[in-house]
Amino acid sequence: MSTALASPGITNTLAAEWTKLRSVRSTWTVVIAAAVVSVGFSALFSMLTQADYQNLPAEQRVDFDAAGTSMVGMNLGLILVSVLGVLAVSGEYSTGMMRLTLAVTPHRGRVLLAKAVVVGLLTFVLGTLFAAAAFYSGQLILGIDPAIPTLGFDGPGVVRSVLGWGAEMAAFALLALSFGVIMRSAAGAIATAIGFIFAPAILGALLPTWVRRDILAYFPASAAEQLSTAQLKTDAVTYLGPLTGGGVLLTWVAIALVVAHSLMGKRDSG
Repeated sequence: MSTALASPGITNTLAAEWTKLRSVRSTWTVVIAAAVVSVGFSALFSMLTQADYQNLPAEQRVDFDAAGTSMVGMNLGLILVSVLGVLAVSGEYSTGMMRLTLAVTPHRGRVLLAKAVVVGLLTFVLGTLFAAAAFYSGQLILGIDPAIPTLGFDGPGVVRSVLGWGAEMAAFALLALSFGVIMRSAAGAIATAIGFIFAPAILGALLPTWVRRDILAYFPASAAEQLSTAQLKTDAVTYLGPLTGGGVLLTWVAIALVVAHSLMGKRDSG
């Protein structure tokens, strides 16, 4: 009679990955920091905007983006959510825990899938909650000045924007998770993830229009903006539309996970 233990199924693997993620103190430290930055900085920016609204040029008041103003801090929250994605896997490589994980569950694809589902769902929920809290508090602050146009959750593009932030945070967390598997280095994966978020936007202003339109528009950050921006400008150089932007973002995540899975299957677990 064989005494070999059967490999855990996907349900048990998901439960194991969730237990590992929630039992690590750094997970909740990053989550709390992301909440403070996402909601707190958004509220602060709304306060500053409310106080200085009357001094804005007339054209800016006409095109005032109440939703975007109240969720500015979400961009900084992306950094911390990306860190969370990396930490979900890099710690296992640095401590050697990955050897035990893959000894218990030899199907490496199942392990990666479970990590991706757990991290993706957690960060989608967190991103959506952070965006909703930032939007609601921001509208209350902006509404102190009756001259400032404010929105409710039924405003144009608001629900899409709130859910879009959840999708954007999940996507960047999964990209960061993939980089963690590919590089097996927390520092390298975090640097790469942050570069994906901010480098295109920083370089875009210095590059020709055709580069922004035909290349940078298809980078993850620009594609994600099509989901999380309430007031999309169809004449913007990087405009793709929500459906195309969502498809591009999903493609980036899929490619990153496929590469991570390929390398995870070819290399040793150390």
